[in-house]
Amino acid sequence: MLDIKLIRQNSEKVKEALEKRGVRVDVESVLVLDDRRRKVTGELDEARAEQNRRSKGGPKEPGEIEELKKLKEKIKSLEEELGTVEKELETVMYSFPNIPFEEVPVGKDEKENKVLKEQGSKLKFDFDPLSYVDLGEKLDWIDTERAAKVSGARFGYLKHEAPLLEFALISFTLERLTNKKFIEKVIKKNKLSAKVKEFIPLVPPVMIKPEAFRAMGKLDPGQEEERYYLPKDDLYLIGSAEHTTGAMHMGEILPSENLPHRHIAFSTAFRREAGSYGKDTRGLFRVHQFDKLEMFSFAKPEESRAEHDLFLALQEEMMQELKIPYRVMLICTGDMVWTDAKQYDLESWFPSQNAYRETHSTSNSTDFQSRRLKARFKNEKGEMELVHTINGTAFAIGRIMLAIMENYQTKSGSLKIPKQLQKYMFGIKEIKARK
Repeated sequence: MLDIKLIRQNSEKVKEALEKRGVRVDVESVLVLDDRRRKVTGELDEARAEQNRRSKGGPKEPGEIEELKKLKEKIKSLEEELGTVEKELETVMYSFPNIPFEEVPVGKDEKENKVLKEQGSKLKFDFDPLSYVDLGEKLDWIDTERAAKVSGARFGYLKHEAPLLEFALISFTLERLTNKKFIEKVIKKNKLSAKVKEFIPLVPPVMIKPEAFRAMGKLDPGQEEERYYLPKDDLYLIGSAEHTTGAMHMGEILPSENLPHRHIAFSTAFRREAGSYGKDTRGLFRVHQFDKLEMFSFAKPEESRAEHDLFLALQEEMMQELKIPYRVMLICTGDMVWTDAKQYDLESWFPSQNAYRETHSTSNSTDFQSRRLKARFKNEKGEMELVHTINGTAFAIGRIMLAIMENYQTKSGSLKIPKQLQKYMFGIKEIKARK
């Protein structure tokens, strides 16, 4: 949610900024409702103060009692009106996405995202590389047919060494992000100003209450179709560990000295993949259920840009260790996530497709989420201030496993295991084809 003061004081700039995102917002309605809310609030405060003044003292005359009754009715009426106005204002405010930073390229969709760099050497195979789907069949790693029989389309079973590779990626990531020396190395290597501080491991709930999901900005316009809802329990299934990790400090005052407060969270995630009909129907690239390691940070406003740069650098460092070619994309205004002021994506190289595919994302959501969450800290002046929230994919495990399969395949149909992951896989270096 945007700051109402920002809209009040800079309505035209807000309108222009959000039009860059392709969103036409009703700023005038916000200003009218905000003005009405302030007026009703003032009248209510005056009525309550008068009620307190008149209630003091001894027994009341019949006329005074009648006046107090009328005053009580007026207060009740004003409270009801204020509640209605606040609800209407909140509804309109929820239709506003975050304001993009100045450096974010203006564009309509993913075609106008900006390539910042390409990293890593693309292997030149002396054979036609198999797709991960065909390779998965040879290794007997992926079974989507039986999963469809049991659960429907866009599900899959992982078999044999595939689960070992998943847990290897989890161990690999946790070992690095919980290590202060690794964080320091990345900061020095990239000449960043972020603080040297490790991430706290977290396994969050995979179900979330509507009010918490809404506070995270994940039930805003156009997003409801993507969510799995359990009406009997009034709970949603999360689409990322970000959702319950960010909401865990809802309504809290975080100690200033603990900021930035970083988590590396592991969870299963659930998405309907609404609007993706016909896309990636074979295999496991676009599925309803997947496991993910998510970085999340609560930071001071003046530190959030540095924190965002760190998240990107950490993503790149771990990809470089795995030796998977990738490119960094700066996402344009029309393709950015609703809650974000700036977003980077990492796209991994898939040889069989001769293309880069998105496997990572990292975003600075500024105070857009924390305003709804009421997640705050005390600044140096002792004043309450909203934290900024930053999130980033450490690994969407399913997708990065597919990238590993495509980039580490051999002519015989076997699969080599990246050197950095071998120790987490009981020393397995290569897996032979089974079919």
